Formats: sequence, structure tokens, C-alpha cells
Amino acid sequence: MATFNDVNSYDYRKLSKLFAGIAKDMLGLTLIASNVQGNQPEAPFVVFDIISPYIPIDEFLDITEEEAFEAVVSFTVFDDNKFDALRVAQALRKTLTQFDVDLQLRASDVILVELMPTNVRSVPDNVQEAHMVGFDVRLRLNETYTDSSVEVIEDVEVKEK
Repeated sequence: MATFNDVNSYDYRKLSKLFAGIAKDMLGLTLIASNVQGNQPEAPFVVFDIISPYIPIDEFLDITEEEAFEAVVSFTVFDDNKFDALRVAQALRKTLTQFDVDLQLRASDVILVELMPTNVRSVPDNVQEAHMVGFDVRLRLNETYTDSSVEVIEDVEVKEK
């Protein structure tokens, strides 16, 4: 029986690292994963969260080797000023549509399927230290799971009659 460490399944950390690199290289922004312990970076910064990790594309081909599936990730910009948060979120959103970013994503087997609308995510109250503005992105990914109990057929001989 396989143990947890033997199962070769999609590593979502790869997405966080990929988008952290894009945010840093293209906009000079720090991207952190949601619910991470420790001090927050200086504003503005981006919080990355995987909100729907696995959406099957074809319900009949679920959990097969190298299947394509989709996931929804969320980007939320934190800033001291609401207008600056809006500007930074829109800049990040536009950056994800650039041709060179698309090539970088595809090189990592990530396809941007849909960019959802930008929205204000701050909870209104009287004393607000940070404003949040964000958007969600639907991605197409490839599962890396392989079933080690199935023998792979590498060579087939065909006899003609």
C-alpha cells in the first residue's frame, strides 16, 4: 500500500512560487500565501489563496494520469489607501494578461482560463488600517498523479494477416 509521501499528486506550492516570482519581477510586489504565520510585509503586498483547488473538466475522466483540471486562485492586494489598492490590483490583473507572462505560465503547464472582475474586499468599519482589493483567476493545470500499480505498455507488436 502506498504511503502519503509515495503519492505523486499536484504540488500547489508550485503555483504560489510561480505567481510570487511574477509579482516580484514584473511589479516589485511581495506575494504571500494566505494564512501564513509571521509578520506582514510592508504595504502594498499581495495575498495568494487557492479557493477551489480541484475542478474536474470531464467528470468521466476524473483522477486519471496527466489529466487536465482547473483551479481557482485568489489575489488580494493590501494597501494603506483604497485608491492605491485598486491601482495595484488592476496593475497585477493587467500583468497576468501580458504575452510574456502567458509564456512563463505555459512553460510551467499553467493556462490562464479566466480573469474574474476586480472587487473591493475590505470590510467597512470606522478604523481601517488596510484596504483590500482583489480578483480571482481560473487556471487549467495538469495532474501529476501516476498510478504505480498499473504497468505501462511501452512496446506493441502488430502482426498483419
